Amino acid sequence: MTRLSALVFGDRPGFNGILGRYFDGISVGDGLNKSYRWLLIWSGLGLLLRLTQLSLKPAWMDEVATAIYSIGNSTHDLPFDQVVGLAEILRPLTLSPSATVGDTVQYLIQEDRHPPLYFVLSHFWVMLFPDVDGLPSLAALRACSALLGALAVPVAYWVGRVTYRSALAGSMAAALMAVSPLAIALAQETRHYGLASTLVTASLGCFALAFRRVWRYQSLGAGLVIGWIGVNALGFATHYFTVLTYTAEAMVLAAIALIQGRQQGWRILVQPVWLQLYGVGLGTALSIGAWWPILTGLEGSNQILKSDLSQWTSWINPPVQTLIAWIFTLLTPITFFADTPLRLAAIVLSVLVMLAWWIRLIPLLIRGVLILEQDVDSHLGVWAIGGFLLAIMVVFAGVCYGYGTDITKGLRYTFAYYPAVVILMAGALSVYWPQRLPRGRCSWIIPVWKRRLSGRRLVQITWTLSLISTLFVVNNFAFLKFFSPNRFIPFVQAHSTYPVVLAAPEPRYEAKRAIGIEFLSVVWEIHRHFPPNQPGSGWQQPPQFLAMGLETPTVPDWDQRIGAALAQQPGPYDLWILHGGPDLSAYGCSPAVDAPQGNKGSYVYRHFTCDPAA
Repeated sequence: MTRLSALVFGDRPGFNGILGRYFDGISVGDGLNKSYRWLLIWSGLGLLLRLTQLSLKPAWMDEVATAIYSIGNSTHDLPFDQVVGLAEILRPLTLSPSATVGDTVQYLIQEDRHPPLYFVLSHFWVMLFPDVDGLPSLAALRACSALLGALAVPVAYWVGRVTYRSALAGSMAAALMAVSPLAIALAQETRHYGLASTLVTASLGCFALAFRRVWRYQSLGAGLVIGWIGVNALGFATHYFTVLTYTAEAMVLAAIALIQGRQQGWRILVQPVWLQLYGVGLGTALSIGAWWPILTGLEGSNQILKSDLSQWTSWINPPVQTLIAWIFTLLTPITFFADTPLRLAAIVLSVLVMLAWWIRLIPLLIRGVLILEQDVDSHLGVWAIGGFLLAIMVVFAGVCYGYGTDITKGLRYTFAYYPAVVILMAGALSVYWPQRLPRGRCSWIIPVWKRRLSGRRLVQITWTLSLISTLFVVNNFAFLKFFSPNRFIPFVQAHSTYPVVLAAPEPRYEAKRAIGIEFLSVVWEIHRHFPPNQPGSGWQQPPQFLAMGLETPTVPDWDQRIGAALAQQPGPYDLWILHGGPDLSAYGCSPAVDAPQGNKGSYVYRHFTCDPAA
């Protein structure tokens, strides 16, 4: 790590490394043009990291849904109630020359709960690339999100600069956003979180500008008003949860209104700057209201995020998960499966290093924020970003505890605020670049802290650890997919004696739900890395697949229906059913002796051995 730090930042005296020369050029005040040139480097680095190893990780269920809608297909294209081969079961993921962007929007609105902007962009993007045996390229699909997410790097520079009135702070924000492991993990999914993060970052920049001008009774200007409305409109058209961001921004501005109204009289709230703010609020509200016919049709709820507030864990989990999200924004340890002693040692070592540095870093970040708050140019930026983070924590708590939905379970929803965490940390670190830190108090952890640590060295080590965290992410050592078909498939192969039939019940009765995507995540991984026609795939015979379409929540004759569907299947064979299964003893199926039921790779299964002729 020391050598990497020296290469990137340089060693004293002079700091001739890459980042050292960059920040030196900004800090002396003559380097605005130089900062723009180096911004291209950080933007390029951010893009390069986001485009690294895009096909390495398996596609989990939400990414399967994005792929299906992006190519203009429906999840209901699954062949139901019949045993089929690999090519047939992949019908929803098969490219059709007649599919249009209109099909993308139509099926998305009919079957899902998300706005269409990202899916429309993904449709046009994926059509530029060749297919992979008739299916879209997973790497190409993820590259669309990666490119849109990489735009957050130059946007972060602008936000940091206008927030703290400092090119150095802006440059620090760009450098941190380029290597933020959380930002890159979200951008590398073929989902809308990369684009949503960029738009949230842009909205925060507009908010920080507005905060400063409202506080000083200065006009917002037509450009800021129109741009802010446009960014917010695009954000909501990308993900409905951007409304959480807008709500927190509105709460902070409402607090300013309350302060100014009490201090100078309520008539102050009809001054031109406030009228312009009302215009932004109205424009944003209208852009959200345009989706009202679709929003009213969103039935049901995401049961995965529902929490039972009668359990004490439902009260503890949100703050703990939020703290983890804040930490993972900057530093992430290895989190892959500890299935060998070497992997376990790697996890423990990375956790200890990251934890030790956080112990050193947190009080310095707090001190840096307090220094910024005392500066005449940057204090309003601290109030704006700090106030926003406080407000959105209140908003998230309201959703978790008031609505009973724990949206902190998925780190993906942090797109609504993690850019503000990056901006706040960047501002705090920018304070230390020209300074020397006080003698470390944690020398019992790392002996080097017995010496006084320069501010530049603090930035060096923090940025380098963040870069290393990002390398963990892109190489699938951290931020693993919740569903892991690459672990489930070898498990099925290892515990099957006969040819395999993989089955799953699919609830066709549920409105606004993409069906079959968990099942297809396994099938797509078989197509990508375990193709039956390739030597060494691990299959004795090509696996068969059965999607059972359920029209009602309770299916009393499920055993008869699945038995009828399997009637023509020659035995003996191993039957694996996702999400459990009925009693099939009447059809020659009994629970397997080896791994009859359990959970592997987050796939809940039941395993039967079937031989109708026995």
